[in-house]
Amino acid sequence: MAMKERIVNLGEIVVTDDPETVLAVPGIGSCVVVCVFHPRTCLAGMAHIVLPSSQGRSEVSTKPFWFADIAVPHLLESMKMKGAIRPNCAIVGGAKVLNFSSMATNTSVANIGELNVKSVLENLNGSVNLVAQIVGGNTGFSIRLQVADGILFIKDKEGQIRQVNLSLPRMEG
Repeated sequence: MAMKERIVNLGEIVVTDDPETVLAVPGIGSCVVVCVFHPRTCLAGMAHIVLPSSQGRSEVSTKPFWFADIAVPHLLESMKMKGAIRPNCAIVGGAKVLNFSSMATNTSVANIGELNVKSVLENLNGSVNLVAQIVGGNTGFSIRLQVADGILFIKDKEGQIRQVNLSLPRMEG
């Protein structure tokens, strides 16, 4: 079966059950990517989150899915509408990749990755089976989620690849 890669861009949500698709994000730093897979429906989804909160942000009207507080609920609702209740989930990213040591900084900007992780976890709100959190650190990742089998590949900057199996059966009904 020929695989086709579908890049999930900044502030984008993709939900698919096409087994020939691989959802991919070639570079994740302070952003957080929420990866979900539902074993029974073989439905996969991904949200590429840039900022933790839409509160007071003018970009909301043009880029609503940049924000964890909008994107996470929308991703889960999109999965639910296609029969995928309480999917397995992994979150990746939230690194501290910006170095502000040479200047006075707004701590919320310096810690944007950490704030993104916190907001994503709050917005998941126990509605998924959280299988893995590969977050923090000082370097980014690239990821690929195979829709056919729910295997998530996470590659760090040193080229090391980790695998997370999101297709494991759910513990509850």
